[in-house]
Amino acid sequence: MTFPEDWPEGCPPADATDASGEVFRMARMNPPADDDFKSFTELGIERGDPILCRGVSVFVLQTDAEHAARKFRNMGKILTRGVLLAEHGKSKQTGKPSHTTWWPYIEVNRLSLFAVIGTVT
Repeated sequence: MTFPEDWPEGCPPADATDASGEVFRMARMNPPADDDFKSFTELGIERGDPILCRGVSVFVLQTDAEHAARKFRNMGKILTRGVLLAEHGKSKQTGKPSHTTWWPYIEVNRLSLFAVIGTVT
């Protein structure tokens, strides 16, 4: 498994670990589309840390994903759940309370890893 060749040096960071466990992410559509699982960089948004911009934001706790969706309406209101394994890339907790950045390998079909579990109102 490989990461994109055009990523900057140190991406993902050396202290990122193999992806593992249940994570949650908000989507804009139901059913979700590939764009719902793209990084800021892949969406053409370059702001902030270039390492973090290449990862996909997920939450370890469902309640944290729901809270973020209420606070940042542009995230979408469709709640999805996925289970990440080492073969899906690297991850690191990058925010509070359970915000995690996931750097997926290029071979991973991200959309296939997530299922809709609800809607945040």
